[in-house]
Amino acid sequence: MALAVMLSRGAGVFDVRRHLGTKTRYAYRLAVPGAPSVYKHPDPEGYEPTHLWLMARHGTRWPTSDRMLQINSLEALFRDARNTGAHPWLANWTAPFPDVGFLGGELHPIGADELWGLAYRLRKRFPRLSGLEYLPKRFPVVSTQVARTAASASAFTTGFFPEVGPADDPADDSPSVNPSAPASSSSSSLTAAATAAAAATTGQGKAGQQQEQQQQQQQQQGPRVAVMEVDAAGRPRRSALRSVDAAAGVPGLLSAAELDATLRELPARKRPQAVAMSMAPKAADPLLRFFDVCPAYAQHDEYTEKWMGGWMQGNWSALVPALEQRLGLARDMDPCEVEALWQLCLLEAGLEGVGDRACSLFTPQEAMQLEWVDDIHLLETQAWGADINYQIAAPLLRDAALSLKAAAAASGAPGTGAPAARLLFAHCETLIPLATLMGLFRPPAPQPPDASPAAVDAAVSAAAAQRHLQQVDTLEDLHMIVSDLHRLNDQDALRARSKARSKGGAVGSEDSHSCYPGRPVDPDQLPPPEGWYPMLPNDDSRLFKGARLAPYAANMALVLYRRRDGAAAAASSPRHLVRLLYNEQVLPIPGCGSGSGLDCDLDEFLERMEGKMDADTLDRLCGPDSPPAKAGLRGDGGASLMFDRKRVPSKSLQHRPGGFVRGGVDGAGADAGAAAGGSGEGAGGKAGGDATPAS
Repeated sequence: MALAVMLSRGAGVFDVRRHLGTKTRYAYRLAVPGAPSVYKHPDPEGYEPTHLWLMARHGTRWPTSDRMLQINSLEALFRDARNTGAHPWLANWTAPFPDVGFLGGELHPIGADELWGLAYRLRKRFPRLSGLEYLPKRFPVVSTQVARTAASASAFTTGFFPEVGPADDPADDSPSVNPSAPASSSSSSLTAAATAAAAATTGQGKAGQQQEQQQQQQQQQGPRVAVMEVDAAGRPRRSALRSVDAAAGVPGLLSAAELDATLRELPARKRPQAVAMSMAPKAADPLLRFFDVCPAYAQHDEYTEKWMGGWMQGNWSALVPALEQRLGLARDMDPCEVEALWQLCLLEAGLEGVGDRACSLFTPQEAMQLEWVDDIHLLETQAWGADINYQIAAPLLRDAALSLKAAAAASGAPGTGAPAARLLFAHCETLIPLATLMGLFRPPAPQPPDASPAAVDAAVSAAAAQRHLQQVDTLEDLHMIVSDLHRLNDQDALRARSKARSKGGAVGSEDSHSCYPGRPVDPDQLPPPEGWYPMLPNDDSRLFKGARLAPYAANMALVLYRRRDGAAAAASSPRHLVRLLYNEQVLPIPGCGSGSGLDCDLDEFLERMEGKMDADTLDRLCGPDSPPAKAGLRGDGGASLMFDRKRVPSKSLQHRPGGFVRGGVDGAGADAGAAAGGSGEGAGGKAGGDATPAS
């Protein structure tokens, strides 16, 4: 059954737009089953909001430049397709991206609308915070140094803060800007201008002298003012302002009297609130791009991609026979062409809402299979697959905790002693590690098929941090790995390597795998680690889905509530409560057992998070010279922490408490709980991933 007829919202109808993983538009995101909307769940009784901490992913974007090139390459495949009768669009298909230089990876207008809409809804939900007068220190805005995140932050702030500059604002009466008309300066100035214009027209030899005289007069009388033909509101200016002085013959120059009248004109409409924004360089941003400043994670990512590449291509290869038949190919289809065709489906269904072209080549079962493959890749590189994936998000969790503590310690109205809101904008690979570090969306571990109890007990995580370093046999091998860590962290080397490999994918990106144009298939692919099996069941009811965790414009917020003075049961209730919002749903905070309903006592929240946000986490995981201590990473990338003096792998290579252990529940399992369950059964509620399908 083709996907062409499956873009309706009818109950029980497969909608491919909800199965696009991290490329899902925010409007089609998957909800957490059973979690209430923040707009239908009232504030805790007797409490009022006093601080909002928000971390949002950028909105829907255009494909990256490399993805555009990958999609464009399908022209060769479609030229070889013969089944144009069943798929007439194949005959006229042309590469959709003739110029990828300016468009690749930039924010799409849909993405700007997503962030604006989110901000507008939160503004209405928390008027006590958003209604405060804007001041940069009251509402700090932080973005990564990437155009799409900065544009997303800008779109959000235009919706969160009301427009300013009402039509009855006073006119500009500053004497230095809006002077009174002098008695003689205007006429002499224009006369000099007329003389210079006449000399230029006649071409006489005295033109240079006339111009010199004009410049001397200007220095004595001040500069003339050229005026645009439209005002700040976009309206045509008065005809007098566009007139040409008859005596001077110089267009666009006004007398001081006319200038005075011009500056007293008022705009007819309001303007967006101007907002300050801060960002750190991409190579030195441990807060929002911790994945880029940790050489140990970069090396781990390289290793994971090597062994995952073969597994992913095996899944794509399984779809080759059916796709060859549907396309009418007379040649063999490459597995990477399957992945490219899926990327075209993501583009057409996600940005255009079109399901009768590329998506029509996949059945619903095949689309869910490809979604599952992408989710496994996401889990192994950014979430529960390895401790290092999410432990490096400690600086961001610490930022949230410090923001809540500062707001709680401040006395008086919100926004007086501490910021009223802290707004951060980053990426998928920022949000997912943070959510994982907090214990959200933890999947129940499925048992491998036909596994014995001993095999289940022996099964370990697919990619415990730097597991591959256990294979090091000599000091020379270790030196080579350390050198590679330096190379991965050297931004100049990264850029050079990117050019040599057709602008390769960024380390840690959700697009980063073997068929990505920047990652050519490695002939020396590694097999999966011994004992590895997919952590997620290929079941559409699973909770861990990219369309739920990190669709475009995905967001996590922590709302701090303060008990009102004189509120009922004040003596026995906590002074402050914390509420967790994820994509505008209220979720229980993993491990927090007290509080009012879904909310958590601030002290208990800070206690639960204490061990996850040590200030020296990046130093410990990535090396002693990593941020925030220093802007540039050097040192051994943490390799010295992985071996003892006898070059034996240290215990840090094994799963530490708090990491995920397959086939069982580790020490933190009962505490991590669920995003929607909160009872230690995992994020889906019951073990086995039997959560109800999302709407």
